[in-house]
Amino acid sequence: MTKIDKMSRLVEKADAKSAKRARKKDDLADSAIAALKQLGYARTSLRDIAELSGVAVGTLHYYFEDKVDLITYCVRRYKISFMKEMQSILSDDVEATQLAERFIKGLSRSIRRDAETHRLWYDIRSQAMFDPAFHEVVQDIENGLIDIVGEFLTRTGNTHSEATPVYLVLDAAFRFHLQKYLAGDQSMPARFEAQVSMLLASITAAPTSGD
Repeated sequence: MTKIDKMSRLVEKADAKSAKRARKKDDLADSAIAALKQLGYARTSLRDIAELSGVAVGTLHYYFEDKVDLITYCVRRYKISFMKEMQSILSDDVEATQLAERFIKGLSRSIRRDAETHRLWYDIRSQAMFDPAFHEVVQDIENGLIDIVGEFLTRTGNTHSEATPVYLVLDAAFRFHLQKYLAGDQSMPARFEAQVSMLLASITAAPTSGD
């Protein structure tokens, strides 16, 4: 075996180890999310997460520096998945009206399917006002969400400069209906669709100050 062969094998071994570690982190994050979305940030300790995940606290510490590192990883992981799902809707080759309907339905479906996980996002976003350790992840995620709204507006014939205010309106509506749904009102996803459809129609039709 040549030196190059040996080096190649070492690289392959290191890559395999890195991939295995990444998979384990993802598995732990999925288990942690299951605990966090039920109890929330403040009421969940690393020990709680370890017990619900069936691992030792030391195992969590091996993969994550602390509770903040774990939660940051969790929030990024599931929010990236959510954003990819919304981007896949925007990649559909359909007319603007149909695209808007699919986009709103995608948000509504996410309220019904992922309510507890979205609740965790709003919990962490609130914590960011008190704990600077969450500033970066919250900013990164919100920038990603604003970009998605900007892409939606572009695909439906509106300007990207409207992305931030439209995101703020969508986020407020999403959070309001999510909270009502979590409180037991099963009609909220459908109401979200109806109300946001009207909101977007009025917002995107309104002239800008420069017109």
